[in-house]
Amino acid sequence: MALLQRLIHWFLPAELHFFDYTDAAAEATSKAGELLTKLLRAQGREAQLALVDQIRDQEHAADEAMRKMTEALHQTFVTPIDREDLYLLASSVEDISDYIASTANHLTVHDLQHLPQGSQELGDLVAKATTEIREVVTLLRRERSSDRIRAAVRTISHIEQEADVIFRLRVGDLFANEKDAIQLIKFKEFLEGLENAVDRCNTAARVLESIAIKHG
Repeated sequence: MALLQRLIHWFLPAELHFFDYTDAAAEATSKAGELLTKLLRAQGREAQLALVDQIRDQEHAADEAMRKMTEALHQTFVTPIDREDLYLLASSVEDISDYIASTANHLTVHDLQHLPQGSQELGDLVAKATTEIREVVTLLRRERSSDRIRAAVRTISHIEQEADVIFRLRVGDLFANEKDAIQLIKFKEFLEGLENAVDRCNTAARVLESIAIKHG
């Protein structure tokens, strides 16, 4: 099917609006990452809750981009790159926003009065990784095999490794120092959510790397 689709590209114009949907998902995810860093530094419950709502709005924007992508794939035969790659890219980017929003929701669900050590460090890495994702996704419209894509994949991989180290160190500190078992569980889940969001960025980066290899 992929070979047939590539041959058809020689005769029929590709539907480039698909990149509008991947760009929109990446933009919403990057904004969610930026809002997360503000949330982790916000003072007062009212300010925190307002930022949680804004993060949810970005999650919904990413969900909407994914919905439009799915509909367009069902309705279009010719796509600018393999339809499986388009779907995987949009869904992997949308997954990041889901993890960011889910982690932000812990503030309300678990009624966290203060955050565990390492939250800001991990949140900053989430924002850094989502910024990389946003920038590299926008390149697909014009240069799918560029060195910039490969460089971004390496950068995100390094961010993921850094997040893993911070997570393990901070969780180790929790088990060594936190005496309240319930609080320990809440804090560990919150840190896991942040670390998982970075992991999802790395997953999206691998999809981008695969696309770059195919078009290299």
